[in-house]
Amino acid sequence: MKQIVINESYSPFALSEEGAKFYNNLSPVKLPTKAPRAWGVNGIIYCFDRDDPNLIKTIISLKEKAAAPHCKLKIEEVPDGYSYRIEDYDGYERVVLLPREDEIRKLCADPDALIEYLRRSECCDLEEATEILVPPVRKAMDYTMELTFSPEANMEEMLSYIREICHERGCGILKHEGNTIIYGAESFEQYTAAYISLCYAVEIKPYLVGAIWYDKKEGAESCLENILKEV
Repeated sequence: MKQIVINESYSPFALSEEGAKFYNNLSPVKLPTKAPRAWGVNGIIYCFDRDDPNLIKTIISLKEKAAAPHCKLKIEEVPDGYSYRIEDYDGYERVVLLPREDEIRKLCADPDALIEYLRRSECCDLEEATEILVPPVRKAMDYTMELTFSPEANMEEMLSYIREICHERGCGILKHEGNTIIYGAESFEQYTAAYISLCYAVEIKPYLVGAIWYDKKEGAESCLENILKEV
């Protein structure tokens, strides 16, 4: 297992003054210990390799004291044989494992599985090629929401709002065509979290004229009235 360090907070990746001094005692590369508030903003921390053994020792030894205020540094393990990338959303990071060669060969032999992998890993934007990607992707979704907007709606703005909700809640947009947007999730928790966000989306609700909740067990049901209620 390879160990790497990521940041699980919406703030810059940064060490505390104590963390920087501890690191300096281990590493030939010395960090400045003045103006700690600047760390992570001027690029000092970002130039680190996340598998730097001295950085990892610093986190293990000092635990939460190694991180600057409002920053949460965590050690993640990457299985042997895998490459990875670190995704960043407003400072909050997560590790995405990239498939091994044998896994890629299996994925290429199964188009539905390949599409689902690409959607999950967000390796590329699948939302534009809806006529090709929607059928296999939608089959994999246990829960979907179909939203219809009025002709007055600016659909670029509506799509942007829905994308933000989906990104924050772990859902995925399956189709956007005309004044209709369909998104979905495999997890009920992710789906309901997006639904609650939708109920609070004051930018969207004035233009919403249709909302169909669908799950594989219960079927389809309109939820427009509930979404439009004041919260």
